[in-house]
Amino acid sequence: MTMDPIFPQPGRAALLSLPAWPRISTLPASTPPVGSPPVIAQRGRISRITTLGREDTAAGLLWLAMNFPAVCDAMLDKVEFDAIDDEHFSREPEPFCVKCGASVGIFLAHGKEYRHYRGVLSATSKPKPYKTDHAPVVAWRIATAVTS
Repeated sequence: MTMDPIFPQPGRAALLSLPAWPRISTLPASTPPVGSPPVIAQRGRISRITTLGREDTAAGLLWLAMNFPAVCDAMLDKVEFDAIDDEHFSREPEPFCVKCGASVGIFLAHGKEYRHYRGVLSATSKPKPYKTDHAPVVAWRIATAVTS
């Protein structure tokens, strides 16, 4: 489990194919450049990371955590946030009714007011508004897990 930045590591390494970057001169003058293409050093770094095994990846992350904690924290925040999105959780606030605790939303087919609703949006179902004995009193909370 050696990570040597100077000598190539033995083993079969598949090179990472990167997307073709447009030449800035071929873009219309009114189009601002979105970002710069990765320089050669970045492409090489990306290819080397993709060839690492599990043990080398873990060792590299531990080294990063010990030597550059702020960089490691930023990377972990990004990765953990993406994992939360993958599990259908959200850190975004959602509206709910203070009186009964039910979810509320605006359904343009029924008007521009908040309405109570049941259900979730999935491939086989969609939320359905329903009537209650009170008008929604809207407040915001951190979204919870989506259940189908």
